[in-house]
Amino acid sequence: MNSLRLLLLWTLVATAAVLAGCKVDAVEPIVATASAQADPALYGVWRFREKDELTYVHIGPASTLGAAKEGQPMRIVMVDHKPNGMSVEEYLAYGAHVGRARYLSVAQEENGKREGYLFVRYRVEGDAVRFATVNDKALAQAIRAGRIEGTVRGEGLGAEATITAGSPAIAAFLATSGSALFNAPVMLRRVPAR
Repeated sequence: MNSLRLLLLWTLVATAAVLAGCKVDAVEPIVATASAQADPALYGVWRFREKDELTYVHIGPASTLGAAKEGQPMRIVMVDHKPNGMSVEEYLAYGAHVGRARYLSVAQEENGKREGYLFVRYRVEGDAVRFATVNDKALAQAIRAGRIEGTVRGEGLGAEATITAGSPAIAAFLATSGSALFNAPVMLRRVPAR
């Protein structure tokens, strides 16, 4: 994966360069993809603006056939406008509800092969949505403490933590530890339909 732009704005980082392969939070999604829950409340166009950074995030069903249903992924298309050009990236995400919290398992692929998932916690509040990504340090600590099965490579800021547990264990872990695992959320505003 050349550069990891998804969630760049959601973590207030302009670019998260991944030097050694595809960064993932987990090998498996939060819930099995067949049980994923599409969330029509997320559908639409969202905007993030900060200084000279302007990003539009388009979210909708991956398929236009029929209403949202269990197991249907959502498509996320990010259009990032910068003074020196524009970039477009596209992802598939699988929705999950764990207790009252809502999550996305964002599929990460490298050379056409699914490597795993990034997790995003979100909350829709009227015409705003707040997205939060996993705090790598908190995830590494949870794995090292044995609260969730996984691997940690490296130390300090260079540590890369990945959950290797299955979906049921991930959901159970998030139910008890989800609030402490995520970075502060970033807010995007809905672009009104014309």
